[in-house]
Amino acid sequence: MSAPTPPSRRARKAAQDAAFAPAGAGAGAGVGGPTAAEQIAAGDAFDDERLPTAQLERAAFGEHVLPWSPPVPTAPPSVAPWALALAVAALVASLFAGVLLPLGVVAIVSSIISLRRAHDSRRVAVWALVLAVVSVVFSAGWLFWALPQLSTI
Repeated sequence: MSAPTPPSRRARKAAQDAAFAPAGAGAGAGVGGPTAAEQIAAGDAFDDERLPTAQLERAAFGEHVLPWSPPVPTAPPSVAPWALALAVAALVASLFAGVLLPLGVVAIVSSIISLRRAHDSRRVAVWALVLAVVSVVFSAGWLFWALPQLSTI
């Protein structure tokens, strides 16, 4: 008492093509069947048992489909803000003591690296370079003032 198996999709398609074929064309000729454009225009009129996901299948063809392109690579992290932070820290430190001269040199190197990178902000990198050079000048001034003072102690 089992129910008969439903016909396969291929069998339903063959029966449908036979229904549209002219009388003298034969069973397997397929001449006179609806074209792909007619089937798309008719929607689900040609296939009542198609699942709702059939719209996805139709959407995959046509001029509206964009060609595949690789994803846009993400830019590496910017060095310019770090160079500016180092330059500001070196400038503040150089106002009080000259021993942090290497911090200003590190800020100069990082701002030059930032200037050479294409995606970094040039405005921030230039500000970092200017502040770092000023901090090195201040630190050198402190050191040149402090070294003669050491000989008197």
